[in-house]
Amino acid sequence: MIRERLYLGDYASGLAALAGVRRDLDGRPAPFSAVVSLCPMPLFPEDRVDAPECPETEWLEMPIADGGNGEHEFEGVLSVALPFITRRLQAGNVLVHCAAGMSRSVSVVAAVLCERESLTAASAFQHVARAKARAPGVRARDPLSLIEPAPEFRRCLQRRFG
Repeated sequence: MIRERLYLGDYASGLAALAGVRRDLDGRPAPFSAVVSLCPMPLFPEDRVDAPECPETEWLEMPIADGGNGEHEFEGVLSVALPFITRRLQAGNVLVHCAAGMSRSVSVVAAVLCERESLTAASAFQHVARAKARAPGVRARDPLSLIEPAPEFRRCLQRRFG
């Protein structure tokens, strides 16, 4: 969890959220209100993903390559993903994921923090890295080693949020 109701994940956590895994929401287990997939779903032929298992879960699929096709593609993703995430956070927990949970999803979650909390891009990335370092089972001397946003994504957020 990055902030209350805002989760960051990888491909496996995306599959689990779409399959109906529950997380604490106001003291009770609840399915995710939204899943934002920034990688193709499914990535592997043996994984079947047609729609979220829970009717309460909205799914936004915006697969982009890591680094994308430059800053403009990422800017387009943000123009759709940020309002969607903001709206769905009001309803419950939101998971933003990509394949590894290190670049695309980290960058979108950092953008959410910049927009909602007026953080700079650098501060948002640092917050995400520290939150990942606190996750159960994670061991890292340097939390920043847990994230690796593509240069195009960093530049986009720096231009947009400072």
